[in-house]
Amino acid sequence: MNKLRFPLSIILLAALVQGCASEKPRFELRTGDLLFSVDKENSELVAAIQSTTGQDKDIPFSHVGIACLENGKTYVLEATSPQGVVKTPLKEYFAKTATLNGKLLIAVGRVKSEFEFTIPGAIKNAAKHLGKGYDYAYCETNDQFYCSELVRFAFLDASGKPIFAPLAMSFRDPQTGDIDAYWIRHFEKLGQPVPDGAPGTNPADMAQSPVIEIIYKYY
Repeated sequence: MNKLRFPLSIILLAALVQGCASEKPRFELRTGDLLFSVDKENSELVAAIQSTTGQDKDIPFSHVGIACLENGKTYVLEATSPQGVVKTPLKEYFAKTATLNGKLLIAVGRVKSEFEFTIPGAIKNAAKHLGKGYDYAYCETNDQFYCSELVRFAFLDASGKPIFAPLAMSFRDPQTGDIDAYWIRHFEKLGQPVPDGAPGTNPADMAQSPVIEIIYKYY
C-alpha cells in the first residue's frame, strides 16, 4: 500500500497555521481603559491598603490608573505616592507592577457602552489635575487625589456627577474589626481622626463596579 507523502513546506505551513490559531490574540488598550494593578513595592502602605480592602475578591488591587493613547504612545494618568498626579508611560507602569508566575498583576476595566460618552471628559478631567499632590488624608474635598479618587472624579455623567458611586471607607482589619494600627499611626501624623466610614473608594471595590466590565487580565 502506497503511503501519501506531503512536501515539507506544506507540513511547516500547517504547523504555523495551527500555532497561530491557538495563540492568544494580542490585546490593545484603548483610551479610557482602567488598569487595576498590584504595586510591586512591598511597602507598609500597600500592605495596609490590601489588608483592609478588596476582601474575597480575585486580586486585592492596590492601584488603578487611566490609559491614554497619544500620538501612537500609551500613557497612564494616575495618582501615586509620593509623586501625586502624573502621566506615566505604559512601560514604566508595567515596570512598577507586581507579577505572578512572570505575568503582570493587571486587570483592564472598560466602561460599559452606555458610559462611553464619559471617556473624552474623563481624560481632560484627570489631566487638569496633573501636578497636584497625593491625598494622604483620603479626603474628597482637599483638591488632592489618591488613585481611585482621581478616577472617580474624572468620569462624570451628563449632569457632572461621578458615574462611580462612593463607598463608605473602611480602615479596619477584617479579622479583628479594629482600625488597623498602620492607619492609626498614619492619621496621627496628619493630626486627623481616621475617616472610617467617610465617603470614598478603593481600587479593589472599583474593579467590581457595575459601570465597567473587566475585559482582559494580563495574569
